Amino acid sequence: MALGKKQLYSRMLAEQVAAALQTGRTLAAYHRDYCGMGLECVGGQFFYGEVWDGRLRDWNTLENREAFIVDFPDQSAFVAWLSAQSDATLNCHEMPLPFYWDNQTITQQRLEAFVTDAPCNARPAWYQAMLYGNEPVGSEITPSNPEG
Repeated sequence: MALGKKQLYSRMLAEQVAAALQTGRTLAAYHRDYCGMGLECVGGQFFYGEVWDGRLRDWNTLENREAFIVDFPDQSAFVAWLSAQSDATLNCHEMPLPFYWDNQTITQQRLEAFVTDAPCNARPAWYQAMLYGNEPVGSEITPSNPEG
């Protein structure tokens, strides 16, 4: 395993990710079936978990079970956890099926793209609101401003 994969994410990056999630954006691919691992914040609570059919915290259709999810009660708990992670710790090698290993996992590259609004499978705030019915934090959804 390359040394870069073991490098812990910085606290600054973790704080930037938390701030981006609090705007209502979600870091998750949205396509059919297994979409890898994702991050989101709903009502001040942060989540890391499996994404199925574009939805975090949904049903695992491959193994017919609830999706794996870790929740954090607040930003400080999430930032402390994320800043102690690396590409190696989030590669899903602890999962029993090799199908999950390094399959659309959270990586430093995806996190950095997410905080800079670059393509990274980030879901815009208006899409989050449509899926879950929660209002995006800090943005207005209007017909003239569909991106929030």
